[in-house]
Amino acid sequence: HSDLTSFLLFKYEYILFSKTDNSFALNMNKLSSDSLSHLEIIGKIISLLGEDPDLKINDILNQNFAKDKTTLLEINIRLTKEKIILYTENLNRINDFYIKEILSKFIEEERKNLKILEILQLKNKITKI
Repeated sequence: HSDLTSFLLFKYEYILFSKTDNSFALNMNKLSSDSLSHLEIIGKIISLLGEDPDLKINDILNQNFAKDKTTLLEINIRLTKEKIILYTENLNRINDFYIKEILSKFIEEERKNLKILEILQLKNKITKI
């Protein structure tokens, strides 16, 4: 669920800030694409394994879609860290070489995304001073 949550949150931020902070908005749009591609890959893997991916949105509807960057960046960073933990836990549990490769790539991408978010958070703090 966290990739779907992140996708929707990043798209929300892209729309919210597209007129007031284009650079921030474009970063959020890029991050949303990463989340969507992860979601698509995971859904495809689950389907190939004979299961039906269950993408419930109840958790997403309860997500705090704030309007200030400080809160949104805190949420984004928390969600990204949660995804890294989840992917790492699954990586350690799964024995399939190919799925481990995919999860390793996801972890690497999420770590890059985390760095981007932390830079944006630092930039946001500096501009508020």
